[in-house]
Amino acid sequence: MFSQETQSNTFNAVSYDLDINLYNCFIKPFPRSFEANVTVTVRALAEINSINLNADNYSLIIDSVALSGNSFLHSNNILSVGLSRMYDSSEVLDIKIYYRHKDVIDSSFIVRDGIVYTDCQPIGARKWFPCNDKPSDKALFSIKAKVPVNVLFCSNGMLADSTVADSILTYKWVSTKPVATYLIVIAGKKDFNLAVNEWTRKSDNENIQLRYYSQKGETAFNINNIKTKVPRILDFFSDLFCEYPFEKLGFVTTNRDFQWGGMENQTLITLCPDCWTEDLVCHEIAHQWFGNLISPENWSDIWLNEGFATYSEALWMERKGGYKDYKRNIDYEAVKYFARNPGRPIYNIDWNTNVPADSLLFNEYLTYSKAACIIHMLRYILGDEAFFKSLNLYMNNPNYLYGNISTPEFIRFMGEINEMNLDWFFYEWLTQPNHPVYQTRTEIDKTKSGKWKLDYTINQTQTNSSFFKMPVELKIVFENGKDSLVKVENAYNVQKYTFEFNSEPSRVSFDPNNQIVLKEVVK
Repeated sequence: MFSQETQSNTFNAVSYDLDINLYNCFIKPFPRSFEANVTVTVRALAEINSINLNADNYSLIIDSVALSGNSFLHSNNILSVGLSRMYDSSEVLDIKIYYRHKDVIDSSFIVRDGIVYTDCQPIGARKWFPCNDKPSDKALFSIKAKVPVNVLFCSNGMLADSTVADSILTYKWVSTKPVATYLIVIAGKKDFNLAVNEWTRKSDNENIQLRYYSQKGETAFNINNIKTKVPRILDFFSDLFCEYPFEKLGFVTTNRDFQWGGMENQTLITLCPDCWTEDLVCHEIAHQWFGNLISPENWSDIWLNEGFATYSEALWMERKGGYKDYKRNIDYEAVKYFARNPGRPIYNIDWNTNVPADSLLFNEYLTYSKAACIIHMLRYILGDEAFFKSLNLYMNNPNYLYGNISTPEFIRFMGEINEMNLDWFFYEWLTQPNHPVYQTRTEIDKTKSGKWKLDYTINQTQTNSSFFKMPVELKIVFENGKDSLVKVENAYNVQKYTFEFNSEPSRVSFDPNNQIVLKEVVK
């Protein structure tokens, strides 16, 4: 039912080592221009004498290449590097690229009034350094950045070094785990407030740094509240999914140019100004597992990132307040979907090669709300024990850790570990638009034997989507006040179910617990 579109690759990025001079970006008039070089280590996957990297022509000027690179052409946002010789498959080589960022606004490298930061999702990394800018090619990352001595500067991974020479402070940050280019980040400001705490990871007793970069004027109560909640959220997700998989966890607030509420950059989450809110922070922490530890193969798979992060907010509510709070959260996501449903499928294989506008890719009502509701309905179908066991096995599978997964592969994995075919479920909810509209009919008759016969018919009346196969719970209420909950498989349209009881039924409630949260029921 799902086809997997593959892209031919001639190399994989192994690491990016970036050396960047940001000193002037922090000095009035705060230019967006800088000089830098990046050493890209790649592994050949075939015989190659050139490679193509993403490098935005609007933002970047390429000056020269070195090491294994001996020529280049920069055109149409592609940097084609001619290599010093023909390299065989599996050979590893280093290419050094000297380049400059222009003094232009490009939405990914952001400078204003003394704050500097990046925002790379989905394909913004290419605007500030040459790279193989696709989520499937994860690589190690390190950065050495020159800034004024009064600037606090942070990035992915751990702070490996900081040195001062004259008025220049040089930071070095190193990520020891592979990172997708859209999850690479830098942030710096002279008057950040920095608080550093530690959280002990239970699995190995490792002390993990928790770094909070806040700004003057932000609400101290909210910041302190988040500092108390983050270790508890980490404990909860570590127990539920797998141990926290990275070197640190940091948070840094940005400015009014930031287009999101938060961004889950690997080990360093960026937040909108003064956005120290529990649900947002919980969402971005969940991404460290869903999106960062296991990243999407392509942008068509973004629902896995945002659906599971949004769903994890509900799980955190369940952890704090029980199932009712969880369900209230899920029901609210369904309400949001119904209010602004754009009427198209979540999954679009064309996005594997053609990255759409952010408004399509990150549509709140599909990619977030509807996707979270689909995950809830998967829990309903599997049952709690199998569902949570599946998530744990998924997050501990060595085939995916620090790597990628596609939607077809995720469906195959979930089906195999549960020994059941789940293609039908994901096909209808991901590749079809909209949702089922149910209409039911109840007929009650007394039989000659004195028992009561109940005929119940389920019909789907939607015209803007095909039939949705689903298990349906029915609550049968009797005249004596008792009730019975049964589950039926609604496998085709205008399906009739016949029951026989000793007591007289009075009514039938369709899906009384609202487990099929994405539905309408009409008279």
